[in-house]
Amino acid sequence: MKKVLAIIFTLLIIIAFAIIAYSWNYLSKKYPTTPPLKSISYYLEHMKKPHSKMQKETIGFLPYWRIADSRYTRQDLITEINYFGLFVNGDGEFITVYNGETNPGKREWDSQTIKDLITKTHINGNKFTLSIICQDNDDINSILDSNSSQKKLISNIINEISLRKLDGINIDFEYTGSADQKYKQKLTEFSKKLKQAMKTQNAKNKLEISILPRSARPQTPKRSDGGQARTPDIIDFEKLVPIYDNFIGMSYDFNGGSGTNAGPIAPMTGFKENKYFFDVATVYDDLEGYIPEDKIIMGVPHYGWDWAVEDGKKILSTTLLQTDETNSPAVISYARALENKDLKKSQCYFDEFALEPWCWYTDPKTKIDHQVWFENKKSIGIKYDFANKNKLGGIAIWVLGYDKDYPDLWNLMKAKFAKN
Repeated sequence: MKKVLAIIFTLLIIIAFAIIAYSWNYLSKKYPTTPPLKSISYYLEHMKKPHSKMQKETIGFLPYWRIADSRYTRQDLITEINYFGLFVNGDGEFITVYNGETNPGKREWDSQTIKDLITKTHINGNKFTLSIICQDNDDINSILDSNSSQKKLISNIINEISLRKLDGINIDFEYTGSADQKYKQKLTEFSKKLKQAMKTQNAKNKLEISILPRSARPQTPKRSDGGQARTPDIIDFEKLVPIYDNFIGMSYDFNGGSGTNAGPIAPMTGFKENKYFFDVATVYDDLEGYIPEDKIIMGVPHYGWDWAVEDGKKILSTTLLQTDETNSPAVISYARALENKDLKKSQCYFDEFALEPWCWYTDPKTKIDHQVWFENKKSIGIKYDFANKNKLGGIAIWVLGYDKDYPDLWNLMKAKFAKN
């Protein structure tokens, strides 16, 4: 009997070692950029907290300056993480050097943190995508004017998809001001070539594009509200709809750090009432005139701005000149707003048009008034309800990590978008 038990025990040890060896080899090949032990920990974490079934896409943007906060991401509720991102020049090359140093977007992209996060995201059954960024009109024109630049950029993109086993690409070409309308066709042709190259590599690859808030404004006032005409840019929605899988609305920063007045970050309404120069509801009303609802992703901010102003109690107060650091506007994240002791309930309000909170306070050291507009659980809940009511394809958080380890917004996402 003892001999039989010894044989069984020996066989079990051999089987166990065989399973470990097989698993080690499998993980080493499937996730070569992450140590197998770490991959195993991701599997165990996923088994402990399996993914909720989401009714909509829940995308989170992770910019290079916030990758340390990726640890706060709820992989069981997010459906896609987008790394923001790699910047490109007019030759179609990734910008690797900035001010004599390694470009921070490229540096963090090559970090072990991102390599491990891609592995973790895939183990949890989610997608990992990459933003390709160009925010200079001349560089955008140079890319679109040159077949060789386009070919180089597409080749570089395909290489990154292959190297990192990415699930898609987000094109973030932020063209500001008026554009020669020949670039509409040129962007469309570039998009077709990129989509074909991506599909040839992997038919499941996604192609997304970020859209500035006023890109879908009519060029002449056709609307019954007599709204302002938009400045013609390079987006031809009708031609791009068959090419792109998602159109991500950048519906935030309506009032930002460089503004002359403090104001709401993402006002839901107020445009038609001449309260605010534009609003979120109009952004998506415009987009729905061109794009199927299920391809529209609503950008949702998890932050606000704190401005030094002339009169903190006066709504939309004039901001002070940024003569020194004491007058410089500051981003206030969701977590910072919760923790900021200057934001007293007696000096905070909820704007009936913006559907967004704002507060004022006087800095005890400088005696300067400040006005703070930001997003909280109530205002973000209103935005999520809007996305559901308008049957949008989903939401995109700008940015992951701004809520730190507070569970509020993740619980809200689960309540609004998870299937029961």
